[in-house]
Amino acid sequence: MTRRRRLRPTRRATDDSAETEPPEPFSVDIATDGDAFVVTAELPGVRTQDIDVTVRKNRLRIDVTAESDDVEGTYLRRERNRPAGSRVVELPGPVVEKRASASYNGGVLRLRLPKRDQRRRVGVE
Repeated sequence: MTRRRRLRPTRRATDDSAETEPPEPFSVDIATDGDAFVVTAELPGVRTQDIDVTVRKNRLRIDVTAESDDVEGTYLRRERNRPAGSRVVELPGPVVEKRASASYNGGVLRLRLPKRDQRRRVGVE
């Protein structure tokens, strides 16, 4: 006859006083492509006029405002939320703001941010 052991659930240490940060309104991916940073954000159901992108040095800010749906009636269930809110992302290095480009297709925002050359020429006299 084998003895059965009763397993007790383990207790996790919780700190009720610790504040939890709210989840980000939408996800942002940053990649490097040689001489530029490529930033991708999924923004399904958002109109282009509801997206505002600001770039300054090595800081990127994406603001999204959500408008109400054009669907008439009352929702019985709603799981597809439109992203709304702001994301501020520190880039790995400074960029050339004037040469930045953006495209929005199929609910995906894609930014190409050319890297600023960090080297400085020092004159020798």
